[in-house]
Amino acid sequence: MPSVIRALVALSWAAALCVRAAMDECSDERDRPQRCMPEFVNAAFNVTVVATNTCGSPPEEYCVQTGATGVTKSCHICDARDPRNHHGAAYLTDYNNQQDTTWWQSQTMLAGIQYPNSINLTLHLGKAFDITYVRLKFHTSRPESFAIYKRTSEGSPWVPYQYYSSSCEKTYQKANRGFIRTGQDEQQALCTDEFSDISPLTGGNVAFSTLEGRPSAYNFDNSPVLQDWVTATDIRVTLNRLNTFGDEVFNDPKVLKSYYYAISDFAVGGRCKCNGHASECARNDGGRLVCNCKHNTAGDDCQECQPFFNDRPWRRATADSPNECLPCECSGKSAECFFDAELYRATGHGGHCRNCADNTDGPNCERCLDNYYRDPGASRCLPCLCNPVGSVSPQCDDRGMCACKPGVTGEKCDRCQPGHHSLTEAGCRQCSCSPSGSTQECDVNTGQCRCKDNVEGFSCDRCKLGYFNLDENNPQGCTPCFCFQHSSVCDSADGFSVHAIKSDFSRDDEQWTGQERDGARGQVQWSSSGQEIFLISEDYFPIYFVAPEKFLGNQVLSYGQNLTLNFRVDRRDSRLSAEDLVLEGANLRVAVPLIAQGNSYPNENTQTYVFRLHDSTDYPWRPTISHAEFYKLLHNLTAIKIRGTYSDRSAGYLDDVSLVTARRGPGVPARWVEQCTCPQGYQGQHCEQCTVGYRRAQPELGPFSSCEPCNCNGHSETCNTNTGACDCQDNTAGLSCERCQDSFYGDATQGTPGDCQPCPCPPGATCAVVPRTREVVCTNCPTGTTGKRCELCDDGFFGDPLGQNGGVVRTCRSCKCSGNIDPNAVGNCNRENGECLKCIYNTDGFFCDRCKEGFYGNALAPEPADKCKPCACSPLGTRNQQTSCSQGTGQCECLPNVAERDCSACMPGFFNLRSGNGCERCNCNPIGSTNGQCDIVTGQCECQPGVAGLRCERCETNFFGFSVSGCKPCDCDPEGSVSGQCKEDGRCECRPGFVGARCDMCEENYFYNRSVPGCQQCPSCYSLVRDKVNQQRQKLHELQTLIDNLGSGQDTVSDQAFEDRLKEAEKAIMDLLEEAKASKEADQGLLDRLNGINNTLTTQWNRLKSIRNTVDDTGTQADLARGRVRDAENLIDRARQELDKAKDAISKVDIKPPGGTGAPNNLTLLAEEARKLADKHKMDADQIERIAKDANDTSNKAYNLLQKTLEKERKTSEEIEELNTKYNEAKELAKRLEKQATKVQTEAEEAGNKALKLFANLTSLPQIDTKALEEDANKIKKEAADVDKLIDKTEKEYNDLREDLKPKEQEVRKLLDKGKSEQQTADQLLARADAAKALAEEAAKKGQATFKEAQDILDNLRDFDKRVNDNKTAAEEALKKIPIINATIMAANEKTRQAEEALGNAAVDAREAKSKAEDAERIASNVQKGSAKTKEEAEKAFQDTTNLDNEVNDLMAQLTDAEKELKEKKAQADQDMMMAGMASNSAKDAEDNARKAKSTVKTVLKVITDLMNQLGNIDKIDLSKLNEIDESLKKAKGEMDKSDLENKLKELNNVAQTQEAMINDYDRQIREIRADIANLNDIKNTLPEGCFNTQSLENP
Repeated sequence: MPSVIRALVALSWAAALCVRAAMDECSDERDRPQRCMPEFVNAAFNVTVVATNTCGSPPEEYCVQTGATGVTKSCHICDARDPRNHHGAAYLTDYNNQQDTTWWQSQTMLAGIQYPNSINLTLHLGKAFDITYVRLKFHTSRPESFAIYKRTSEGSPWVPYQYYSSSCEKTYQKANRGFIRTGQDEQQALCTDEFSDISPLTGGNVAFSTLEGRPSAYNFDNSPVLQDWVTATDIRVTLNRLNTFGDEVFNDPKVLKSYYYAISDFAVGGRCKCNGHASECARNDGGRLVCNCKHNTAGDDCQECQPFFNDRPWRRATADSPNECLPCECSGKSAECFFDAELYRATGHGGHCRNCADNTDGPNCERCLDNYYRDPGASRCLPCLCNPVGSVSPQCDDRGMCACKPGVTGEKCDRCQPGHHSLTEAGCRQCSCSPSGSTQECDVNTGQCRCKDNVEGFSCDRCKLGYFNLDENNPQGCTPCFCFQHSSVCDSADGFSVHAIKSDFSRDDEQWTGQERDGARGQVQWSSSGQEIFLISEDYFPIYFVAPEKFLGNQVLSYGQNLTLNFRVDRRDSRLSAEDLVLEGANLRVAVPLIAQGNSYPNENTQTYVFRLHDSTDYPWRPTISHAEFYKLLHNLTAIKIRGTYSDRSAGYLDDVSLVTARRGPGVPARWVEQCTCPQGYQGQHCEQCTVGYRRAQPELGPFSSCEPCNCNGHSETCNTNTGACDCQDNTAGLSCERCQDSFYGDATQGTPGDCQPCPCPPGATCAVVPRTREVVCTNCPTGTTGKRCELCDDGFFGDPLGQNGGVVRTCRSCKCSGNIDPNAVGNCNRENGECLKCIYNTDGFFCDRCKEGFYGNALAPEPADKCKPCACSPLGTRNQQTSCSQGTGQCECLPNVAERDCSACMPGFFNLRSGNGCERCNCNPIGSTNGQCDIVTGQCECQPGVAGLRCERCETNFFGFSVSGCKPCDCDPEGSVSGQCKEDGRCECRPGFVGARCDMCEENYFYNRSVPGCQQCPSCYSLVRDKVNQQRQKLHELQTLIDNLGSGQDTVSDQAFEDRLKEAEKAIMDLLEEAKASKEADQGLLDRLNGINNTLTTQWNRLKSIRNTVDDTGTQADLARGRVRDAENLIDRARQELDKAKDAISKVDIKPPGGTGAPNNLTLLAEEARKLADKHKMDADQIERIAKDANDTSNKAYNLLQKTLEKERKTSEEIEELNTKYNEAKELAKRLEKQATKVQTEAEEAGNKALKLFANLTSLPQIDTKALEEDANKIKKEAADVDKLIDKTEKEYNDLREDLKPKEQEVRKLLDKGKSEQQTADQLLARADAAKALAEEAAKKGQATFKEAQDILDNLRDFDKRVNDNKTAAEEALKKIPIINATIMAANEKTRQAEEALGNAAVDAREAKSKAEDAERIASNVQKGSAKTKEEAEKAFQDTTNLDNEVNDLMAQLTDAEKELKEKKAQADQDMMMAGMASNSAKDAEDNARKAKSTVKTVLKVITDLMNQLGNIDKIDLSKLNEIDESLKKAKGEMDKSDLENKLKELNNVAQTQEAMINDYDRQIREIRADIANLNDIKNTLPEGCFNTQSLENP
């Protein structure tokens, strides 16, 4: 009984755990992993139990045991066919209902159910469970002996769990009620007799707890033994012996029928075994129960880690640690790894990566493979690729640099180092090059040295022809021969030593000067403390140091040497130029920047600058000149200029200038000085002289001229060797006596003394011989003469030099035409008398000294513009349309009232010049016109405001008050007036019911109703009020009459009575006065409020004006921006035109190279001009950039201003609404004022009544002295009049205020309407912008949807391609297995042959049986002994064929899936674009091929199935059938060959490639769609929030 209680406690504890575990999750609230377990369940519920014995088959009788003897037993039938009477094993695990008990029952003891015969009840859980308890509830008495077993997998042995027996030692060889001590085997089963009693006869329970009595149960998480102990996939209950009362020995059938096994409930409590890594179990696709694993675990029981989560060993989760599987660290280079125990012990991380990508290796793909290195810019490894010949090893360092052999270099050791050649296994050999003439490098293959520019030879050890002085310090190796270009053979001269021309400024400036850019002389200052000179600039323009004479002249010996100087500036903001150092000479000019030739930027510290005087391209003197020209420049060096200033108000300091040259004398030899070997006709160290008998061919070139033999044409024996001039005789002249002297003529080249004869011409003239006629003609006649003998005056002269026309000799003189002729014209004057014939500048006369007809001015003026001008008289204003005018003033003769010099305008106050009769008077009305002037064409006068008429003689329509200030607008109320025109006094003609000057008020007893036009008469009740008012007015009038006639009354009253009544009257009048004052104060308050409203309206009006001005400014800014944009476009056009012109000019430039004896070209000027043009274009580009920037800023400013304007308009709308509210309040206040006025009027009427009563009393007074009374009455009268005036004034001010408010009200309403209209426009524009934005977003959505659809199509096609490739692979594998099958059959044949040999003669018979079918049975019986082995081989072949069948079935399933997939893709393709249709056609072709393949495979499958059937039916070996099988297999192979599966698979592959091409096309279309989407997004993003002045996006 205690055990039962403990079992129940364990059950309740397990149930509690079940509830708690069901709530467990595999992660806590912070998403951290934790142990999780599936819910606690009855694992046996509704699980089928397999029983080895069950009653009812056949039906049998059983009796219920009562335990009493002699009592008739209740017997029943167990019938498996009757649902009401069967007791199958399903009742063991169904729902256990106490009211309707069901049970499993075995056969009775009568059928032999008793020891040693046992019954097994086996429960297959379908998966491993952690078992907590096993409970059995017996419907009969509990067995005397039974056991519980378990196993952990299918096929594993059954392990005893627990024994129950009253005879433990006898039945199970176990001690009764044994127990397990600590340290003993805790997986041993115990035996107990606790539940083996025969009572109770029914309903007895047996509960087995798996952990009860196990010492480690309280440390279960750390006990692998118990964890394995509670694990079970199957539970078996073995019923060994029935409990009886012992009466079975009598073999009474009734008794035997009462003993049997019956169990009503079989329960197994536990959890689905997931090792703490899953919270639930579910059935997989195969229907098997598996864990839904978490913590990166896998397996049916989460018993292993997922493939990439092997960083530590798998462990069961515990309460302390979830022991989740951790991912391997493969540096992103692999997705595969395995657990490495050794690595885990060494590092604590056991994940060992496999198949590392990017050439990486190591447990974590953390290093590169051998002979690889890490790419510095990425994480991949690159091959070292070390050259096997030039590298020490194939492994490189972490930069990819290989270790090279001696003399080898390069990242991969694939080339020789500079100065080495011939790469071999031993490395590279060193070059044998001359250090003076080579670059210390040689050809890597031949060893040929690389020479300097002017050096040659294998080892670069000699100068080229035309060069000398092989020098290691010379970058070009050798110096070119100068020899004034007369020889190319030279050598170093002896006797010259190194010399330097220096300036150290130790005492003074040493005659250094300064020069500005324009050539002006600058002041050089000398610093005694620093012993240096310096220049100071006042602006950005540079100032140069100019070297003195000692640095100039012939400095040929400085060619190739250095000019050195020390220089510094006072601050660093130096802007260098291309002309910091300038050399000038021989019409040549070269310059170089200060930082050229490796020099540093100038700063505050003194630095040394070195410049090599050389023409090499390595020393960029600009412009580039040849070495001969550089020699020429140094031969006549005229200036050395060193830039001294580099910025505004800066100073530059110069010191220690040195120019290296040479001189004759001892010292360090100057080997760069040449000694030329001169050709014939030349002599001197540099061939600078001609030998005797030779002269300069071009003396002006000096020593640069070539020498030629002297040639004096027989008129001299000698010539000057420098100039080449001959000492000419025989009246000859010229360098070679090749011509006659002046005033002589002839051919001096004849070589005779009489070659030259005197000229027959006047003194001073020369002559020449005409070649054809041999006539002598005078040349160089005296000034003003011409002709063969100088007998005529020249053009532009007059006279008779020889007196041929009159005998009188007249010297030719220049014609006098007052400077009014064209000097380039011919025949300007008469050659005899000097009369001017071709006057210009509109002049005339003998001497061109006056103006032509129709012109005026001063013909003798020095400037042509100041000479004669055309009269240009207006034909409309000139008398008789004359064209002439006064010669002096140019005044035309004008018609009456016409003015101006050319009679082209009317006088002021006149018009109608076109009449032809002069101008008419304007006759403007002096009152209505502004100034009496009128239009010169129409005569319309300029009128005052509101004035009309040609002469401004009347007011415009709806205006009045004709005066000097113009006419005023009538402003008649359109509703209250008859018309818009008013009378002369400005009062409008009113409609009935309206009054007022503008007819804008209703008359008394009328009111204004908005719903009905016009003023409506008040109801009749208001007539009573009007009549009452009229009565009071009448009484006031009578009171006034009474007071006026007070002194003329006859009745008298006593003084006391008079005084009393007078006080009463005074009191009444004072009350009236107080009421009037109160009314005045109320009116004054109303006026103040109205003034406030007026001020508010004025403020809003000013704000509206400001808004209007802002809008106008916005328009102005926009116009300005457009203008600037146009200016920018014009500038761009001009710049483009200038560039085109420059391009044309450059294309037209013909730069001829200088000849050997010609002058230098003007490249310097062209470069300067190009530089200026580039600067100009840069300035233009800067200006364009500034203008574009200004235009952009202006546009932004206009946009912002427009935004502010819209905001102000919105605020204005709100303020206008507020003004309307205030205006309505003012109207309400005015109505209240009217009510108060009515009240005042009523009170005044009451005062009148009182006055009438007083008057009645006064009439009864006696006659008294009225003087004092009259004065008092006058005073009262005056005060009453003042009150009346005050009321009238207040009323007038109110009316005026209403009049003033009305225009403002209309303006406010107009502004309100305008604001609303602009608001509507803005709303419309915003709506358009929103519509455009919506369209863009819709287009973007459609583009995204299109992209998604295309992406889906692409994914589907890729999946289809993968399936096709998979099917292809499966088919290829199936084809590969056919030879295996053939080999298997051949092996079977071989085994048969071996059996035949073993059987001796039977083998012969067997061979005969192969050809005779009737002997097959006999042969089969003879070989039956060896058939077992052959059958085994055949069964193996059958198994292989079965596997092939399974693979073929898989292939068919895949082909079926592919067919379905193709159908789906075809349905989708019909809805896609045209390209998808092409893909569908291709897929359809693939489908047909797949169907053909499927059909072929089915055929092969059928053959193979037949083959399997034959193989499966082998009981006896029939050799003929083996042959048939062989033939069938051959036939199957033939069918497969005929089916051409390989070609069809190739076709499928081709189709897949076609689809791949279509997929690429889809990718391209998707990229285009993405680009379109990006463009749409750009358009959407660039749309402003409000688009203005744009056309409607949607047409109505």
